[in-house]
Amino acid sequence: MSHKDSPASPSPKSLQSKSTKGSPSSLDPSDSRTLKIKSLTRTPSSSMKQNVRVSDMQQQLSKLQEELNKEKEEKSRAMEELTNLKKVISSQKITGGIKGKIEALEKEVQKAKESERKMLESLVTQTKLLEQTKISLEESKLENKSLRESNKSLESSKRFGSRSSRNLEKYLSGIDSVPADEDIRTLKNELRLSTEAEEKSKIAMDGLAAVLKEVTMEANRAKATLTVTQSELEKVRAEAESLRSSLKNMEEMYQAASEESERLKSELEDSLAAWNEKEKSFGNCIKIFEEEITKAKAENDKLFQSQRTAREENANLRDILKQAVNEASIVKESLEIVRKENSQLQDLLSEKEKNLQGLKQEYECLKVSEAAATDSVMELKSLLAATSTLDSSKAVSSQENQSTMVSDSNTSTVVQKFSSGHWNGHNTRKQNGHRYSLGEPGKFNGYEYGVGGSPEDKGRITSSLSTMSEIRPPPSFLADDEDTLFSDYFDHIDTNKMYGVEQTNAQRKKKRSILRRFGDLLRRKDTHKQNSSSFRFP
Repeated sequence: MSHKDSPASPSPKSLQSKSTKGSPSSLDPSDSRTLKIKSLTRTPSSSMKQNVRVSDMQQQLSKLQEELNKEKEEKSRAMEELTNLKKVISSQKITGGIKGKIEALEKEVQKAKESERKMLESLVTQTKLLEQTKISLEESKLENKSLRESNKSLESSKRFGSRSSRNLEKYLSGIDSVPADEDIRTLKNELRLSTEAEEKSKIAMDGLAAVLKEVTMEANRAKATLTVTQSELEKVRAEAESLRSSLKNMEEMYQAASEESERLKSELEDSLAAWNEKEKSFGNCIKIFEEEITKAKAENDKLFQSQRTAREENANLRDILKQAVNEASIVKESLEIVRKENSQLQDLLSEKEKNLQGLKQEYECLKVSEAAATDSVMELKSLLAATSTLDSSKAVSSQENQSTMVSDSNTSTVVQKFSSGHWNGHNTRKQNGHRYSLGEPGKFNGYEYGVGGSPEDKGRITSSLSTMSEIRPPPSFLADDEDTLFSDYFDHIDTNKMYGVEQTNAQRKKKRSILRRFGDLLRRKDTHKQNSSSFRFP
């Protein structure tokens, strides 16, 4: 019976393994393994995240490489343009300011080249780090695969151990006489193998954790370097744009400078031609000016001579003026004398005019009396032949008629000389507001034969003289023909020796000489005024 059941029963090694796995000492390390396996199952998710980050890093690096290539191309273009500008500047010899700008641009290009070198070095280091991270990732992947395989083998061994433990329990319950030494040996071997596998898995897990930490650190470093490189790229781009703008400005400046150089060349040619013409015209002008200077010198000499003569003439004129002033003072004195005499003469004229008025009135009365006398003469003609006394009376009447005719001629001359036209604006000849007329014959008593009359008539004459003293001669008497007018006037006054006015010949000559001298002085004064207005003293 025992032989029949043996093939169905497991081998002793399996029984030993089952007995060892079924024991409580073997169950504790299995639980620890399950925990480690769970931790390993969680690690693949973190490794997936790292793979994603690495892919992002690779894409960013590719973009950076493309941008660097573009910047290299732009810088190469800028260098070509700078070389062209250098050639153009060396050919056309532009001013030192543009050369200084070009040197500054060259310095900026050198700085950009240095920044490019630094960027390239950083990229090389980043690529090396990426390669290392890739290698480490591949290693971690392989380790993850091996760990997964070991986990799978551990799970299968665990399952197998649980089955063997059950079988051992059944077998031990059925058969107790199985040799224990062999089972113990097998169980010890299995325990040793399991402990070694657990130690290897622990070591592998520690290595994975360290590798993951290093990978995360390297990823963070790569991110930091990426940010730095991005900022440097932005700076490089800004520098490239500034270089482009500066190149454009330089091109514009170069074009403007070329245009200005052409314009200046044309202006130089024009200015040279104009300057040659101006030099010729200046030479001609200098010759003309020299001739004019010689002429001006001669004219100046003439003007100096004329100035000397003018000064001499001015000195002579001053002497003449002094003489004229002295003569004017003499004339003023003579004018004062003449004014006094004129006032006296005006008084005399007023008296004479009053006497003339009385004479006119008497003459009118005489005419009336003559008419009456003619009537009486016609009556007495018959008696003249008879009586001698009547003849004598006729002789007396004829003498009276002659005297009246002489007085009429004298009065007519005086009225012509001193008519109302020379004495405008004077008072009418009235005495006590009443004019004498022919109808008042009683007023002319005492004027039949001359100057004599009643004392009342003399009082009236003095009153008329007081009124006539207000009359003054007009300024027309002080004209150039004063001497002739006054001379005629005084001659007439001298000839009319009526009413007791008598003057000697010596006085008449003296007055005439004074009046003539006064007229000459007035004429000289007028001529001096005209000459002083035409000449200006220095």
